[in-house]
Amino acid sequence: MDWTDFQLLYWFFKDSNKVIYLGTPDILKFTLMNSKETYYVSPEKLDIKSPKLKKFEENPEDLELSRLPKKVDCIVNYLPLSIVTSFKVMGKFLDLLNPDKRVLIKMQVPKKQAQYTEVMVHDLLPQFNISPMSYLDIEGHRYILGKKL
Repeated sequence: MDWTDFQLLYWFFKDSNKVIYLGTPDILKFTLMNSKETYYVSPEKLDIKSPKLKKFEENPEDLELSRLPKKVDCIVNYLPLSIVTSFKVMGKFLDLLNPDKRVLIKMQVPKKQAQYTEVMVHDLLPQFNISPMSYLDIEGHRYILGKKL
């Protein structure tokens, strides 16, 4: 991650009181440093301890939304799933996201499908009322920074 990527991620978490973090814990520590509360939803077990961290070590599809806050400021989607499945699972949580707040999505795309990623994302974002703000390429992975409409 270079300095520009770091600055964009820092900006993404600016003013983030409550964050829902879905999937692998790649940037979970960074998220914890830059938010007031982080709700981690993944069946992956964690050894991270923090007063800011609320763990739900279960499948995001099975989690009852009533166990989460009524409104959040950010959603981090690091689900290790195909684009369509990842968006479908994330869609369950989007009603908790305040309008004009942000979403960070890590694209899990096999190289064979990379050329179709833009088309798929272009079709999926409007269906979920997300406006793309920026695209990042960090260490061979593609990320979307979006805003809820």
